[in-house]
This record gives sequence, C-alpha cells and structure tokens, in this order.
Amino acid sequence: MPSQTNLELAEHAFQTGDNQTALKLFGKLANKNNPNAEYWLGHMNEIGLGIPRDATKAIELYKKAADQNVVAAEARLGELYLNGDLTTPDFSQAKSYLERAAYHADPRSAMLLGQMYRVGIGTAVDQKQAYAWSEVASIEGSEFAVRERDSSLHDLDVSDQQAAVAHAHDIMKEIKKNTTAPQAPESK
Repeated sequence: MPSQTNLELAEHAFQTGDNQTALKLFGKLANKNNPNAEYWLGHMNEIGLGIPRDATKAIELYKKAADQNVVAAEARLGELYLNGDLTTPDFSQAKSYLERAAYHADPRSAMLLGQMYRVGIGTAVDQKQAYAWSEVASIEGSEFAVRERDSSLHDLDVSDQQAAVAHAHDIMKEIKKNTTAPQAPESK
C-alpha cells in the first residue's frame, strides 16, 4: 500500500499546483512501473507542467500506461494520433487506442470512433459502425453523441438500422464484460 499512498500524495501535489513535488513523486512511482503515475507524468510532460514540454516523452509514458490498461492513457493516445497534436497523425493507431478506451467504457473514445466511421477517417465509411459507436457513447452519457447517432441512423435503411442497433448491443455487452469486476464466489 505505500505505493498507493505515494500516488495519492503525488496527485494531491499535482492538484494543488506543487508541480516539483508531483514530478518527484510521479517520477519515483513511474520508475517502478506504476501505470497511473506514468499517465500523470506523461500529462505533465505533454503540457510542460514544472518541466519543459516533451511530446516524445509524453507519448512514451502514455504508451506504458496504456499497456497496463489505463483508460485515460488509451483515450489520450487515440486523440493524439487522430488529431496529430504531438505527433504525425496515424489513423490506424488512433483507431486502435480509441477502441481500447471505448471497450473500457470511455464515452468520448466511442464517440470519436463513431465519427471516424461516419466520415471515413482511417477506415472505410461505415454508417452501421458509426451508429453503433455513437449509440454506445450516448448510452454512456455523451450528449454530443446523440446527434451523431441520430444522423447515422437516418443514413441507413431499415435492415441496416436493425443490424447497427444489434451491433451496439453487442458492443455494450463486451464493455460490461470488460468493466465488471469479477465477483467473489459465495461461501456456503
């Protein structure tokens, strides 16, 4: 548990603007492969909090965190590769990271996937996929995705609408499976 206590201290230092303490604590934890510390240290490198901005280091740290299923890191990498903010756009990487985050119940990532399919960014235009991912984002609370979903639905014929709705349900089942904590067996 000392690692968790140090993570909490680092996060508190970050939230209160004590960037030097946050850097020091996150750095120590990241050196021990703490995925949450890797994410926060990546964030600090990305925007230059307490240190000069370092896009390469930020992406490296985000990847380490994403490899350990930190949803915020998966989502951020997806956005970075989609928009080309810190690196050259790579739509294949964007789609991969956004899918990972979306399957970990990140509504913004699901919405961005829907947009990629709707417009054909890095993939063929696929209105059924666009609808399905926008519906998932809507169910997860994205107000903006509701408009995206409705636009996608109007572009589909009745049988494709049914297939898109079924696909959205399948995605939601997978998300629930990925995000539901395993239950301890009942003792008798």
